[in-house]
Amino acid sequence: MLNGNEWHQLHGEFLGNSQHLMTRADECLSHLELISDDKDAIECLLGTLQQIAGKADAASVKTVAGFARQLRYLLYFASAAGRLQPKALVSLRECLSLLSWQIELVDPVTGLLPLDDHEQQELLEQFGCCCGIGKVESSHPTPVEWPVALTVVHP
Repeated sequence: MLNGNEWHQLHGEFLGNSQHLMTRADECLSHLELISDDKDAIECLLGTLQQIAGKADAASVKTVAGFARQLRYLLYFASAAGRLQPKALVSLRECLSLLSWQIELVDPVTGLLPLDDHEQQELLEQFGCCCGIGKVESSHPTPVEWPVALTVVHP
């Protein structure tokens, strides 16, 4: 964890880089909404999510890093299976909106994001299910650790 002075120095750079990357992610997603199987747009989005995770790791914003990494993981498998249907793209947009919102809420003094990850987990699970790559196996409600074991759903 960075101390207040270290974080303050990184905050402007992290926020600026992350906002730029979120704009790029939004452009990639807009392109996917027009052409859902565009490999270049998918690769761009995968790379952008990886960069966001890396920038967040470097700035010690673990919640953002983990969310970006988990979203990338699901997107990778969904795109490999050719399962980015319109409903999945809507869910992906919701995930990116939450990610953007979380970046904005990172405390500029401490670098902390004082939120639980419940909404992240719900959106990730929803995205995975919309992609048809599986559903989370659970016999009782417990916090979901990603990546999780997925049950493959065959069409």
